[in-house]
Amino acid sequence: MHKFIKFSFNSVINYFKLMQMCLIGLALLTTIDFVLSLLNVKLPTYIQCVFDFIYKIQSLVYKPNLSILPVDFTLVVAAIEMMILAGLIVYILNFIIEFEQVYDRVHKDGVKRYENRFNKQLEKNVKRVEAKSNSFVILYNIEIDKVNDGYSISESNKKFNKEAIISEYDTKFKTYMLQFFKLKFENTSDGTLLFFDKFEECNKIFEKMQEFIIQSKEFLKQNKIRFRLKTAVCLADTKMNKSLYLPKLVKLITISIPNKIMSLGNFKAKYELLKEQPYKITGLGDYSLGSDTIEVYTLER
Repeated sequence: MHKFIKFSFNSVINYFKLMQMCLIGLALLTTIDFVLSLLNVKLPTYIQCVFDFIYKIQSLVYKPNLSILPVDFTLVVAAIEMMILAGLIVYILNFIIEFEQVYDRVHKDGVKRYENRFNKQLEKNVKRVEAKSNSFVILYNIEIDKVNDGYSISESNKKFNKEAIISEYDTKFKTYMLQFFKLKFENTSDGTLLFFDKFEECNKIFEKMQEFIIQSKEFLKQNKIRFRLKTAVCLADTKMNKSLYLPKLVKLITISIPNKIMSLGNFKAKYELLKEQPYKITGLGDYSLGSDTIEVYTLER
């Protein structure tokens, strides 16, 4: 319907613009014919018949009778009337354009209200699904750095294979978590995803993560290596489209505090419904992600 209305507006505007151009052109040609008639220049019959017809129509409407001058100004009057009509069309066009602008504002406002209602309903549906869901996902990245130990850079690099150590501790972390919990993991270009089906176990899961962090830090400290585990958590499961949550988790990882758990708002809302909440939730504010905005929280023991 909207496309049809816009097409109708454009058609009417183009029609009046064409009429305006035709009136101006015909008025100019009529004036030229009047001048040529004064000079006794005869046009071809098939052209002259057009201006004769205009002359007859104008004579029926109004024919000037000037006894002072022996000149018939009927065609001149017709040309002037055509120019006046062309000028009046400007006001008609302005009215149509303004009316179209009013329609555009009303339509835009209606679309915006519909989108707001749709987004609110979608948000309610998402929250309803999240409230029923018992699954959550953790995205993690392991980072290590060599602590300055007095060696030159070349000597230090000989004893420090960063990629190998990260790979080793990534495998250790997965194995460690699999000892205590039933989970699924998936490697991505942005880190590793751990999927859990029992939300009520999240506190135990966080405890084991902290234990792994402490053990790894203590062991690597002896080799003057700094260990950091970056984690981000939200409500999701293996069936959910990753585009709905992975970019948000990646954003949390980029702004994360090492060895602390970063959380999205949906996880925080469900966590607050647990009877036992040994972890304190602290809001870090809202962050932009494209056209979206995400709420960021940390969970600390």
